[in-house]
Amino acid sequence: MYKGRKKIVPILIFLTILWFVSEGIAHDDKIVHPKITEEAIRRSNLEEYLTTNLGFLEGSEKSLRASGKSRTIEGWLKEGSALEDDPICRATNHFHNPLESWNSSYMSDEPWYIRHWCNLTGYATRYSSITWGTGYESATGPIISRTNQEMGWDNAKNYYYSALTSTSGENYETYLARTFQALGHVLHLLQDASVPAHVRNDFRSHLEFIGLQSINPISWFGNLFEHYVKNHPGFEAIQSGIPPFVNPQVTDFWDTDGFTDGNPPPSNVPLGLAELTNANYFSDGTIPNNHPSSAHWFAYPMLNSTNYWICEDYAPDSSDIVKYISRRECSLLSQERLADHFAAISLLNEESSITSTNIPNLRLELDDNVHNTYARELVPKAVGYSAGLLEYFFRGKLQVSAVPIFYSNSIVYLRTKIKNMTPNETLTNGTFIVTYSYRPSWGRADGSDDYWGQSPLVSSGTLVYDGEETVIDFWLPVSIPNENYNSAKFILAFRGTLGNEEGAVIGKAITLGEIKFSEEWDNGFTGNHHWAHTDINLLDQNLSNGSTSNVIEGDTLIKDNIRFVGHRTARVNESFLDYSYNSGQFRDILPILITPDTYLQFKIDAMSINDIPPAPAGQTSHWQALILHFNNGLSLQYFQEGQGLYTGSNTVYLTFPLGSVIVDNIYEMFRGAGISVPEPLYLESIDFLQQLLHLDDPSTVQHHQHMQIDSIRVIEGRQN
Repeated sequence: MYKGRKKIVPILIFLTILWFVSEGIAHDDKIVHPKITEEAIRRSNLEEYLTTNLGFLEGSEKSLRASGKSRTIEGWLKEGSALEDDPICRATNHFHNPLESWNSSYMSDEPWYIRHWCNLTGYATRYSSITWGTGYESATGPIISRTNQEMGWDNAKNYYYSALTSTSGENYETYLARTFQALGHVLHLLQDASVPAHVRNDFRSHLEFIGLQSINPISWFGNLFEHYVKNHPGFEAIQSGIPPFVNPQVTDFWDTDGFTDGNPPPSNVPLGLAELTNANYFSDGTIPNNHPSSAHWFAYPMLNSTNYWICEDYAPDSSDIVKYISRRECSLLSQERLADHFAAISLLNEESSITSTNIPNLRLELDDNVHNTYARELVPKAVGYSAGLLEYFFRGKLQVSAVPIFYSNSIVYLRTKIKNMTPNETLTNGTFIVTYSYRPSWGRADGSDDYWGQSPLVSSGTLVYDGEETVIDFWLPVSIPNENYNSAKFILAFRGTLGNEEGAVIGKAITLGEIKFSEEWDNGFTGNHHWAHTDINLLDQNLSNGSTSNVIEGDTLIKDNIRFVGHRTARVNESFLDYSYNSGQFRDILPILITPDTYLQFKIDAMSINDIPPAPAGQTSHWQALILHFNNGLSLQYFQEGQGLYTGSNTVYLTFPLGSVIVDNIYEMFRGAGISVPEPLYLESIDFLQQLLHLDDPSTVQHHQHMQIDSIRVIEGRQN
């Protein structure tokens, strides 16, 4: 009966604690974790990423609504870093001893009644913080599923991909909010690796702290070091750096496996935060001088008489003088407490034993001066590693040039040139997908009426860093009408292998460039542009030797040029815009500046002649083409086989398939032909030409040139 009561009392005490406790056993989740996360955001490149890759001009102040509440991106990150301790038994997975195998490096020194309670509340399986946060049980192993874990690194990647590929504004915001919330949870776990007790299997120090609190204290279940940081955050003085990993994997931020039991910590390579903390700092229950249990004994930091000194300084909040173990030679006694406080020498030591040669045998403790020293060194590390982890999640960088491809006055394809710009990492074994939306003319400003669409998945192939571009035409099943062009939004998403991380996700917002010229023939002859049509006698070429016509049928310009039987004189039918003709009468919006990202798009459904006029060997007796003239005498000539005419070495001669939308980069056409492009380059004339040239003898058959022109555009591609 008495033994039973002894077991019941601890349970009742612990249940009472749980009744009052709303936070966890780590850095304070209401003050410290959110503040470290806030500082990590400031010191990372997250703001730049959000602006340049996702198009959020507000950066981390971008508001996202999910689960009935609205938070900024920073707010979701900070909320996640606070909620990782809720419920309290979740925090049993916040420990990682880097000297153990990851599948056994979890907390193992909790009392039986705490384990029993957490078993009852659904947290029976123990995970190390590195496994709980990332899913990995070893640096090279597969990701495992974890009971009750929906806010790990793998979850954040899945939420991010779901956001990038969502086809509704509500789902986009919800999944994006969960992305940042999950990242906040993971940051919390990494930040806990800056607490010595969490990397030295020292849950017991938390219980000792509870015993030291007053009768109404249980508002924070931490240890003495965490309690000190909570009350003395000192973030205004933080100078933190991101760890200099080279091609890391996510687990490296905790544990690189570079520090192993029995060996001194290496000084020439960056370590994970758990390794760094474990190797260099004590927790209350793991000071080797104090004869800890085998579960709490660590070889490092190794106190010796060579690299440590005994120094004096004022006790915390007191004028009493106490002695400390210092990692550097002693400084003068001062109210600023400038001595290095690595460990306090306990008053339980006999005065005669406190000598430099006896340092390894002195009983030590950690007071608030020591906590201050540790905090000034470890909290900046928590900030720096957190900033590095944020940058690692969003490290993927794509350079994307995009140009829309039109059909029937709507965007039906998006041509992209994609280049991997992630430093020193190869992108492979993945897929690309484009998600897009546009607002109809009657749509509400909140986006609730927007139309959404998604391209099919396309294989990514392999893209090395700063290597060749891949060109992908993404089909848009929900076409975007031309009148909604300015409201169109596009997001390119990649999921696959990036460097040594499988399942990496990259997002890239795509902005369309300017439509510099567009003609669909849907508003009559001159509804869109002031075209000249030479179905009249021009320069005495069109005598009474035939007929020419230009008509609009539906949204197609149909051109016919006919020379009757028995005639040999020339005949022409042109539809053109020209910068200089007749003092600029048909200049319209010419000239148009052409850049390396300017594209010509056109669709011609027919370009034929019947019959072909006879001509001397090596000469042409007819000519039918789309011709673009530029400054410095340059031109592009598009024709069908046998219908072109050589006009000099400054012309690029191109055949094309009828009935297809032709999309050509103008600069690339000239460069491909070995023609130097002047700077600046201007388009000065657009000419749909039909010409029957002079014959030596009268024709014995009718010659009929026929052309059906669906559309022509000049579009500025946009490099994102």
